Amino acid sequence: MLTAQRAKQAKRAKPAQRAGWPRAGRLIGGAIALALTLSSCASLQPGIPRSSEAPHTESVPKSLAAAHQKSDFPDVYAQQIDWRECTAADGLDAGLAGALDDVGVDTPAIRCGTVMAPFDWSDRKDADRIELAIVHIPSTGASPRGTLLGNPGGPGATGVDFMLGMPLSPDFGPVLADYDLLGFDPRGIGGSTPLNCDGAGSEIPAIQLGACVADNPIAHTMGTSQVARDMELLRSLMDAERLDYIGYSYGTMLGATYATIFPDQVGRMVLDSAENAEWASPIHHFDQAVAVANATVALATSCRTEYRDEVEVCPFVDEDSLLRVLGELNEDPLVASDGTRIDGDALQSYLTDTLYQSHYERGRALDRIALALFGDQDAIDEIGEMFAGEDGAIDLAMEVVTCHSFPIEPDIPGLLEHIRATGIPRLLGGPEISDDTLAPFVDLSCYALPESGLDITESFDAAEADPILVIGITGDHATPYQYAQELVTELGNATLLTLDGQGHAASYSDRSSCIDDAVTAYLVDGDLPKAGTICRDD
Repeated sequence: MLTAQRAKQAKRAKPAQRAGWPRAGRLIGGAIALALTLSSCASLQPGIPRSSEAPHTESVPKSLAAAHQKSDFPDVYAQQIDWRECTAADGLDAGLAGALDDVGVDTPAIRCGTVMAPFDWSDRKDADRIELAIVHIPSTGASPRGTLLGNPGGPGATGVDFMLGMPLSPDFGPVLADYDLLGFDPRGIGGSTPLNCDGAGSEIPAIQLGACVADNPIAHTMGTSQVARDMELLRSLMDAERLDYIGYSYGTMLGATYATIFPDQVGRMVLDSAENAEWASPIHHFDQAVAVANATVALATSCRTEYRDEVEVCPFVDEDSLLRVLGELNEDPLVASDGTRIDGDALQSYLTDTLYQSHYERGRALDRIALALFGDQDAIDEIGEMFAGEDGAIDLAMEVVTCHSFPIEPDIPGLLEHIRATGIPRLLGGPEISDDTLAPFVDLSCYALPESGLDITESFDAAEADPILVIGITGDHATPYQYAQELVTELGNATLLTLDGQGHAASYSDRSSCIDDAVTAYLVDGDLPKAGTICRDD
């Protein structure tokens, strides 16, 4: 959801770093674009030779909005999954295996595998195939009701890692007793057929993206509707009558897209920290950047009132002191022992990343910043760990997926009117509206992808599906609350569950038993909360 130009100011939604999720560093929140290691083991399968030219796209919007038939792709629907033992390379290392054992998972029974999927679901004549990395975690119950598919968001996060860690999430036990779990790395991501981009030696977003698309045919078919069709294939191969699903952040867009294309196949679907169909639009990018900026200022300026137990000396007392510290660090950065430089932009990124943490960890981060500003080298080094080892590698997976849903008519006049009405926060260079402050949001580099704007970009429709549970957080900086409200209206058959609080990702994140109980009741018993239900943090 980022371009390189936009990255410092408009941080797209990412999976929260939640208690119980494996290797929080793999599910990066806040300031930096996802930097996942993309496996080179998956590749295009033999078929029609694949060039780097764009596939025919004149029928993509209509064809991706309608369900395909199994008979269109008989080979992929007839395949048998070749399951194997998972290894550390799949994310199941000894530490995680031990933790899963402790919560009752039959760890030796966890299986990994790959599934063959069409390169392009919109072209049944295209014989090329890709691979999707998957993981299956057995239920702890004797008679599970089905298989729960999950996605943590990004776009660009690995669903294999996510579902391997989900059994460790607080209060998730009743769900694990009722479902097997299935995780998958979306096309172009992680262990699936990868997207490998080097940035073409340029810092210009359009050049980076154009070179990535030219060198990676998979970029043409990484849109959300293509991944939703992959999800339908997985449902069929697992012999599930309906798709039961839990998705966070961008993962809510995968769920909503699936429900739009395959309403008859929707089972129990939870969309937590939801977006709406215009999630890739410039106005949406701006709104999220404003939410992140406001939340960052609120965090910095609430030190004395909200974090007295965790912080001895507050690094900031108000917005002015925050801006002053950031400016001073841009002139004279802190330097970690390994040489990592922490300038104002880096510290702002660190603060944004902190927004994804628990209340306790937020306080600890503020205390750490204060110590670092006083010259404590250990504190400087701890902050520097977030940025250490960055080698300038480019990961454009998030950008490529986003660009498929970037509107073909981005309504720049409407964006400018919206910005004038909303105002630009000081942390984003405001309140002055100028070319410098507007530039991060008036970015048309997505047009370097020929398929830009050819996915669902305006509204979802799941009125014919079974009821869906949508969760929104009133103070969510990553996916502002109004978008969860709008998604409920778009879907047409959904219930909104609200968490009155801050942060990102509500369910099974050790924060609200009210939310967890409501989601569990829905997933296990099919009972939706009453319309208008509002929960709070424990």
